Amino acid sequence: MNLDKLIFWALIFSKFLLAEGVPFHVSSSMLPTTTTMPGQAVENSDPESGLINDLKYLAVSNWLQTYLGQRYTQFDKLITPEFAEKYILDYKVNRSNQPAGTLDLIGHIDGDSLKKWVRLGESKSKGSNQIKPLFMISSNLSGLNISPSETASRLRDSAVAQTIAQMAQGPVQKLNAKLIPMDSAFSLDAPPKNNSEIQSLISLANRRGETLVVWAALSACPGCSTPRFDIFVYNTNSQTLAFVVGEDLNVNSRDIGNQEILKKSLTPIFQQFQTELENMFSEGTVLENPYRLIVDSVDSYRTLKLAEAELSRGNGFSAPILKKAMGKTVEYEIKSSLSLDELAQKIQSTSLPGFKTQVSKLDSSSLVLKYLK
Repeated sequence: MNLDKLIFWALIFSKFLLAEGVPFHVSSSMLPTTTTMPGQAVENSDPESGLINDLKYLAVSNWLQTYLGQRYTQFDKLITPEFAEKYILDYKVNRSNQPAGTLDLIGHIDGDSLKKWVRLGESKSKGSNQIKPLFMISSNLSGLNISPSETASRLRDSAVAQTIAQMAQGPVQKLNAKLIPMDSAFSLDAPPKNNSEIQSLISLANRRGETLVVWAALSACPGCSTPRFDIFVYNTNSQTLAFVVGEDLNVNSRDIGNQEILKKSLTPIFQQFQTELENMFSEGTVLENPYRLIVDSVDSYRTLKLAEAELSRGNGFSAPILKKAMGKTVEYEIKSSLSLDELAQKIQSTSLPGFKTQVSKLDSSSLVLKYLK
């Protein structure tokens, strides 16, 4: 079997393993004997069920302590048997007589979801020190023209703008941050969609020190009796449109000023907004840029796995995700909040026994890594 096929089957197999979760094995002999677990009732009509719940807690707690290290103390009080239950994918119970009555719990933990929970929690703890969203409102509705550059002033004199801002503030406040209304001149009247316009918006936000742009847009729907509402969120770090949610509103233009009707129509959209916003932070994409890492001169499957093992240990960038392979060249995607030069230095410092590491830039988002014997 040639190297290309080996890499292909390795990729398929690794995806299968990831789908199964992170394995764990805990025993009742590992539980404290003089204290109760967090959230555990003093009396339990089914002692074995209570013991299994304690073991699930122990499995999740142990995994988080290993993953977080000293940062675990920030989350310790939040970890309960009820919390742990949500992250156990599967388990089975083995009974042992050594010592008598011992229970072994073997199964899999949803490590990816736990990592997302941790990232979201850490983002909330940093709050406005990390999350600084510039807020803009625009409208081209007849009788309700709002330019994004006048967002701050319209929040004082427009009931519609006030309603939208209040509803947008809720999901942002859950991240312990606060919207920053736009209060300066800007050339665009509608959310940018092409790269040139996006770069113009990102440049404005960067000059102001904002990390996100939240743009709420009311627009007339051609041939429709009801307006449309969309929320565009731009990531200034990756310089991209991160996501957009929206739909046609179930409210006539003449009733747009009725706060009760407007809120009812906007609620599903802002629920989507909150979900997508939290996903941004739980996925860790807000402060990370994607890069291509091209590993050249891979002469064997063994070299490939050694390289992957070393790269997966690197601090400052994510584990490499295999994208494609051709001949002796393998391409990965990695994510990092470091600059390309800093990233190159990190990778240059990885050591592969018997090889010399050589890293060079291919372009503004790609690195080439060679292992030379």
